[in-house]
Formats: sequence, C-alpha cells, structure tokens
Amino acid sequence: MRGHTPPDRTEIMWPGPGPASIDWLHNLRQDWLQVLDRSDLDAPTAFPWQNDPDKSVAHAIAWVNAELMKNATEIGQLRLLRAASGHRP
Repeated sequence: MRGHTPPDRTEIMWPGPGPASIDWLHNLRQDWLQVLDRSDLDAPTAFPWQNDPDKSVAHAIAWVNAELMKNATEIGQLRLLRAASGHRP
C-alpha cells in the first residue's frame, strides 16, 4: 500500500523473546496504523486478488486483518497444546 516492494521473508528476523519482541510488534502496529491513516479505502487494488477490478484497498485491509486474526488464533492453539502436554513456554 506504500508502493514499496515488500522485503523477502528471509530478510525479516525475529528479535527473540522478551522485551525486544514486544517492542518490535508495537513498532509494526504503529507502521500499520500509519499505512491505514494514509490509505484511500476506495482505491482499487490487485493484491491479493489478481485481475479483479472490483476489489478495493478496504478489501485488502480486511483480508490482512483476517489473516492476522487467523495466525494469532493458530499461535494460541499451539500454546494451549504445548501447555496441555506439560511443556513450559
């Protein structure tokens, strides 16, 4: 949405456990809020749908948010399974 080519996934490094991760996630949130504030929600977009002129930036934002919710749920389920098996996080 910024018009930049996204970094390759191998270029993104997890900062590790604890405060570094919390700071990293807070910074990502702030970046995302800035993108949302500057976005024209009615503008057409092709991502993630190829060649569908009926999709708007608002559709893409909703898709991204749904993906984030799904991923957070999956992480939560894995944490529950790990805790139920007797492993400590």
